[in-house]
Amino acid sequence: MQLGTAFRALALTTAAVFAVTACGGSSGPGLAATQELRAPIDAEPGTLDPTRTQWNYEAAVDRNIFESPLKASMDFKNAIPSAADSFTVDSTGTVYTFKLHPGAKWSDGVPVKAADFVYAWQRMLDPRVAAPYSSYYYAIKNAAKVNGMSAKDPGLDAAVQSLGLKAVDDNTFEVTLEGPASYFKWIASLWTSAPVRKDIVEKYGKDTSGNDKWGAVGPAAVQTVVGNGQFMLSEVVNKDHITLVPNPNYAGANPKATLTKITLFEIEDPTVEYAKYKSGELDITAIPLANTEAVRNSPELLKTPELTVFWVDINVTKAPFDNPKVRLAVAQAIDRDALVNNVLKKGYAQTTLIPQGMRNYRPDLVAAQKFDPAAAKATLAASGVTAAQLNGTKYIYSSASSTAKTLAEFVQAQLKANLGVDIVLDGFDTNTVSSRLGSGNYQFGGPSGWGADYPDSQDWFDIMTTGAGNNFSKWSNSTYDTAVKAGDVAATDAERDTFYETAEKTIVADAPIIFLYQRTAWHLVKPYVKGAVSTPNDDWVGDLFTYTIQITTH
Repeated sequence: MQLGTAFRALALTTAAVFAVTACGGSSGPGLAATQELRAPIDAEPGTLDPTRTQWNYEAAVDRNIFESPLKASMDFKNAIPSAADSFTVDSTGTVYTFKLHPGAKWSDGVPVKAADFVYAWQRMLDPRVAAPYSSYYYAIKNAAKVNGMSAKDPGLDAAVQSLGLKAVDDNTFEVTLEGPASYFKWIASLWTSAPVRKDIVEKYGKDTSGNDKWGAVGPAAVQTVVGNGQFMLSEVVNKDHITLVPNPNYAGANPKATLTKITLFEIEDPTVEYAKYKSGELDITAIPLANTEAVRNSPELLKTPELTVFWVDINVTKAPFDNPKVRLAVAQAIDRDALVNNVLKKGYAQTTLIPQGMRNYRPDLVAAQKFDPAAAKATLAASGVTAAQLNGTKYIYSSASSTAKTLAEFVQAQLKANLGVDIVLDGFDTNTVSSRLGSGNYQFGGPSGWGADYPDSQDWFDIMTTGAGNNFSKWSNSTYDTAVKAGDVAATDAERDTFYETAEKTIVADAPIIFLYQRTAWHLVKPYVKGAVSTPNDDWVGDLFTYTIQITTH
């Protein structure tokens, strides 16, 4: 999942992330009567349309109000039924059949049907929608062809109908792939795989820019956003918070929610967030850098090694970073050990795309971005670009985040000390940074990064293929693309690993992104939250389920 530049949470925050309570009466021995969650998200979502979301603070909402066919298991080792009661794969490995839960309903009481999943996945691959996660669905029959068509192609509507998506009956959703893809079950577990109602999208129409108004973030979303998840919107206050309450019509396979309310506060600055936690206004918080040592021994501290890597994005389409040697020189000039030991005081130095804890983590094969000031100067000299020519290049970052500012200043100091280059720090609010990264309106900046949507390297390598919605560097490399495509469809892990190693070597050496570190998440959780379990894909406390948590009075 694309991480927000405000640097707080990789929020694969499911409806059940926490069940937290207000002080007061009890519904049983030691249990509180009012079940309520008060949690922070980075910023206001740009959309509530699950087809268009890509940022952590967007998924934090959509995971709650929509439900995909599958979900990650609690141990994060498998994808298991969610909106579907079961799924099967045929003997060829190319036909996935999802049996939806009978009686499931949308938040307005209308039955959930297989046709809703077909429509949602067709929208995902329709180039007119420009869904950031569309490339993840290319394993589907005709998907890459259809998604690559011009939005003005007169044959597009017919082409969309040719996708390998079928509603066999109201409760049976069938997906046909181009070929075997062992990772595809994880695609069906993404929040972007949730169903969407065609009549709702058409009812609320489009704005002057052609965007569906039904997914717009604002007070009207309470009426226009209809979901099939355990929760529904009850209040949207722009630039402040989003409130969720149980969906009274929820009839999916999962147990009904025990929470009475979830309030997601839009807080970009970790320092403000931390203060609200200390004052009792929040039930969970990330920890600002300045407070790391103060909480190191706190009984409320929950530490989670993450499958999360942060980096600096480089716009390879703009000089001077269209020169790969310039990019590599910058990478070699950054001391990542100093970053994790002296600045962050947690995490791991990182010079590869794949994080520790995943099968394709191979730092022994990839040393091109390793910190080496002498090599950095030599690489820059070989590029034909001088340090003086790099002076004044602009590094964008989220000025709302004290952590992002600290990291920007660290990069600035490293380039000055080790390359003699003076860069300019250019701070903006989080949504502006996200927008500029997506549109390519920047030179370099961040840090941004990726957290595992699922524990398969395909989830990582595909984000940097040519034209992928999360490829903010606008990088295109045929060697990389070919290796990733071959790895995605290889029959065995050994074959996949060979192709993926080629991809890893290529991206590290060509340096469209400059790797910084792998995060270990530290969060404070109030002591009245019992049974919280964390998984390595989420920097809160993981993908939890309401029926696993006991809530006590306080």
